[in-house]
Amino acid sequence: MDCENFDQAKSFASYKNMVTGFSEDHLEEKILSLCNDDINLLEDDISVSESEGIPFIDFFEHVQALALKSMDYTLVVKVLGRRVGYNGLYSIWKPSHPLKLIDIKNGYFLVKFSVRSDYIKVMSDGPWTIFVHYLMVEPWSMDFNPSQAKPSRIMPWVCLPSLLITWY
Repeated sequence: MDCENFDQAKSFASYKNMVTGFSEDHLEEKILSLCNDDINLLEDDISVSESEGIPFIDFFEHVQALALKSMDYTLVVKVLGRRVGYNGLYSIWKPSHPLKLIDIKNGYFLVKFSVRSDYIKVMSDGPWTIFVHYLMVEPWSMDFNPSQAKPSRIMPWVCLPSLLITWY
């Protein structure tokens, strides 16, 4: 392989990095604060109205964007067939920075990571099991509904034994 082709080959990202958006060029990580999730609103950020005696509060787009941004590095987690707490998750994941665990209904948890590397590690190093029960892990999305007793989708882990090296 000559030098020109080597430089071009070196610039390609792995499939994992393309899917997760992770780049190993970013050695220094931004650490998100987990202490204060409050969004400071100005008077012009909302409009309050009333229709037939029912009050309505409308948030402007940039407020909604801030709320969505606060959900970066957030996963939805559920142990199928068992309940688990902070210590159980912390002990199997061993994150490098603090995480925030929010218990929501039906055995679901929101897990907010303070750094992207911990988030990517949990997403890609699975499958996870706790006490022989499968741990469902998926990125948070706006269409997530905790009222469902069972997840509507799960991320499968597929093992392909004897896969040729050219297919990795």
